[in-house]
Amino acid sequence: MAKKVHQIHDKFVKASFSDPDRAISFFERFLPEELLDEIDLKSLKDTRESYIQKDLSEHFSDIVFEVTTNNEETIDLVLLFEHKSSPDKNVLIQVGHYIFSHYFKCIAEKKQLKIIIPLIYYQGKKEWKAPDLTTLFPKVSRTLSDYIPLIKHIFIALRSLSDERILQIRNGMMAAAVMAQRSAFDPIKLATDFNRIFSLFPETKDRGNFLEQLFVYVVNVSDIPKPELKQAIDSISTNLKDSIMSTYTRIREEEKRIGIQIGKLEGKLEGKLEGKLEGKLEGKIEGKIEGKIEVVLSLNDDLIPADQIAKYTKLSIEEVRKIV
Repeated sequence: MAKKVHQIHDKFVKASFSDPDRAISFFERFLPEELLDEIDLKSLKDTRESYIQKDLSEHFSDIVFEVTTNNEETIDLVLLFEHKSSPDKNVLIQVGHYIFSHYFKCIAEKKQLKIIIPLIYYQGKKEWKAPDLTTLFPKVSRTLSDYIPLIKHIFIALRSLSDERILQIRNGMMAAAVMAQRSAFDPIKLATDFNRIFSLFPETKDRGNFLEQLFVYVVNVSDIPKPELKQAIDSISTNLKDSIMSTYTRIREEEKRIGIQIGKLEGKLEGKLEGKLEGKLEGKIEGKIEGKIEVVLSLNDDLIPADQIAKYTKLSIEEVRKIV
């Protein structure tokens, strides 16, 4: 179940950053100022290039962006976006593995090395400070700690973002997505923020299916009761409400369809189980009856009185006489 929940969050985070303008609007608000001075965010592109060997790809994030610098000498940079929904003390080892796997790949293929800037995007509810490799070596002296690699990274914990900071995101769709992700591990707060989240969403037709993705995400992670959900949808502006109601109707129809299929499956399973149980019970009962009959006949052959046979077999005298 935990794995399925993580997949829901991970899928929506990837959808949120799949649009270049949404991604840029997030980075221009939350990347360090000194870094923003160095890079040209307008050049940002979501790359599908594999930066590591294929056999390691399953261990790493597949959200990777490339940007160029503002210097005369253009240098490609890679923003490695690593999404976490719970604290992971080994995340920097994972990031370091990614970086050096990429460098090793570049050397093997005789390609130019690119600077990789790791960004850890933490969505969980538990407190988690920016990770540091030295915490993995608590008993190491200061002299030895100098040999622990320093992996500089950008750490963004959504739970620490105030409403004001989120509202400063230029792209309304991204602001709505970040607010939903921030409250995703607090279903009560997410239900309370429902109207506010969708009030941030611009009433524009140029939104693809992201409104529907946002709505499905909120419904999946908040568990808002159906009557309250219907009431919340009714309070949303007309243009958005039509699209959301259409999505809500499809969800309800899908739930009914799945419910019918589950009902049929349960019926089949119950039938099979009942058949198997009846078969087993019949077999056991028949076996016990046959066994008692053999015992009664054997004792009768030994001239044991009927009352004694009844006592040994726990049958009535009348049943013993019938068997004989």
